[in-house]
Amino acid sequence: MGAVKPWERQRSMIRSLKPKSEFSHNVITLMTGTTLAQAIPIAISPILTRLYTPEDFGVLALYMAVTALVSAIATGRYELAIMLPKNDVDAANIVALTITVTSMISLVTLSVVMIYNTEITLLLGNPEISNWLYIVPLTVFLTGVYQSLNYWSNRKKHYKRLSTSRVLQSGTGAGASLSMGGAGFSSGGLIIGQIVGQSVAT
Repeated sequence: MGAVKPWERQRSMIRSLKPKSEFSHNVITLMTGTTLAQAIPIAISPILTRLYTPEDFGVLALYMAVTALVSAIATGRYELAIMLPKNDVDAANIVALTITVTSMISLVTLSVVMIYNTEITLLLGNPEISNWLYIVPLTVFLTGVYQSLNYWSNRKKHYKRLSTSRVLQSGTGAGASLSMGGAGFSSGGLIIGQIVGQSVAT
């Protein structure tokens, strides 16, 4: 037998590095997307800290805390059941139910904000958050829909779509924050950046 050619050896090495199972391939796909999505904010953080003040980041953190609190109950946790049915039609009905519940909670949240905006602002202790409270229902709705579709994509094994959505959320959100910060926006630029990224990902 003749000697193995260099290019054949390289091709053999490349084949050996490829995932040998569907599970490994899916894990690598999700890990790649998650890593890129986390790397983008880290990469642009030195620029953002020059465009925005610590107070602006404080308003963003307060906004995210409020939305996270409401979003925790927005779907009624029905999205956890999307993976359970054997029939896709039943699972799709649960997705529809989850989005319906999210819509109702978002409308209730909007009503509460419109009626008790002043009281909530005083409770949070930051006057700058007042106007942004009206956007909380939108973020809650997007979060609920995203979670529902996330579980549906998991069920259908659309891992590349999941990975892409995470990168898009991080990338577009970062781009919007940078653009608005360059245009002279304060905390609103950070909040709108989050909403833009979440909308694109959803």
